[in-house]
Formats: sequence, structure tokens, C-alpha cells
Amino acid sequence: MDNREQGDIHGDVPAIAHLGAAPLPAPADGTPTDWSVLPAVRGNEDSVVMELWRLLRQEPALIVSAGYVLLSLLGLWSSYFFYLRFKLSILDYLQISDFLVAGLRDPAYAGILGGGMLLAILVTWPDTLRRRNPDKVEALRARHWAWRVVFSRSWLTSWDISGLRPLTGVSVAVVCYMALGAAIYSLNKAENIRDAGQGTRVVVHLAGDGAPLPGDARLLGSSSAFVFLWWPQQHRAEAVPISAIKRMQSVVVPPTGAVAPAARPAAAAR
Repeated sequence: MDNREQGDIHGDVPAIAHLGAAPLPAPADGTPTDWSVLPAVRGNEDSVVMELWRLLRQEPALIVSAGYVLLSLLGLWSSYFFYLRFKLSILDYLQISDFLVAGLRDPAYAGILGGGMLLAILVTWPDTLRRRNPDKVEALRARHWAWRVVFSRSWLTSWDISGLRPLTGVSVAVVCYMALGAAIYSLNKAENIRDAGQGTRVVVHLAGDGAPLPGDARLLGSSSAFVFLWWPQQHRAEAVPISAIKRMQSVVVPPTGAVAPAARPAAAAR
């Protein structure tokens, strides 16, 4: 028999020594990283938010109605804390029409809503990246301890511990932030009027009176039937029926250092 040695073949049997060598490295993963900050939808099919979203997609008209109701509830919540500083039970003075427009009186509520959504999305971004790019995140965690901290499964950066779906958790966080932010904003606004003398100064003329009411009033707000005033001198708040008011004038305070209108001609004559 002719035993020939040619290349990797010894006779009629191929050489198998190379099978025991170290395996070739796997090709690098060319999948681009998904950097989206929006919560991952996959795995949230049974969440409450997804169920509501499916309902709203079937009935688009409900989106406007639901948004309007949420904004009205936010306005009522804020009004309660605002008038609480003045010892006024605002809910006793409101009618049905006032409930519907309570959230449209201050554009700051839109800023509170946007800020809450942005904050919740940024805080949960590590958890979103971990769900969208599990292999790459695990590689980063194995590389340095800082990445292990960023992508840790803690109560602050992950919804796994809370038992909530990511979409549901983000929605709950946004609602809580809106409620807390609106309450703090309303309380600070009320304290600035009550203690710092801010707010709109008004002169009130009642029906049947020739002279305005004495004192320096601050306009707190109004409803469909009442005007709410704050009297700093008496440290008293009151609700005046609109039917009892003949006229209300705002008082514009000139900036510091401004020349009074009566003194301008004399200064020009010089």
C-alpha cells in the first residue's frame, strides 16, 4: 500500500489534529445599538398602559376626552393646595363648569406634565437600554464596575423589583411627579402672594357704592360665581359674588426709579 503524505492528508485519512485547537473567534456583532429613550414595548403586552392604548386607538375621540379629564383633575388638585394657604375651601365655591376649566387657567401645568415625562424617561433609560440591547449591556457590565452601577437592577433604575411593567411604571412615575410638582408649585405661588406681597393688585368697586373698597387687595382667582380676594393688611381672604361687583381695576406698579407721569413735563421744561 502506498502511504503518501500530502498536505493535511495522511494516506486516505484526513488529519484531525486541528480539531482540538482553540475555536476561531466569533464574528463581531454588527447589530446597531438601539439608543431610544422610550420604554421598551416588547414584554408589555399585558400592561395596563398597553390595554388603555389599544382602547384609545380603537376610539380616537377618547384621547381628547381623557386628556381633558386628566388636565381638569390636575387643575382641581392644584387649586385645592393653592387656596389651602388662604383657609378657603375652594371646592365649596366651584360649579360644574369650573371643574371643566380648572386645568386651563395656568400654562405651568403643561410644563409640569412635560417635565415629569422627561424626568421619568431619563431615569429609566438604563433599564430601557438593558432591555433593548441585553448582550451589549452585559458586555459593558463585565468591562468596568461603573457600567455595573449604571445598569444595576435597583429600585431607582429598574422596574423588575417593583413588579411593574416598564410602561406602567413610567406612567405611574409621571402621575406622581405631576401631583407632587403641581402641589409644590401651587403652595409656593400662594406663599409668595400671602407673605411676599406678590400677585395682581386690584381696586374693587361694589355695586351701589360710590367709592372703592379701602385697602390693597390681591386677586387670587375667580370662578363662574365668585371672585377670590386677599387683603394683606387684614390678613384675610374672602370670596365675593360676581353679581356684587360693579367694577374691578388692576393697579400697575411702576418699576423702581421710574419717573411719575406728573413729573415728566417739569423735567422736560428744564
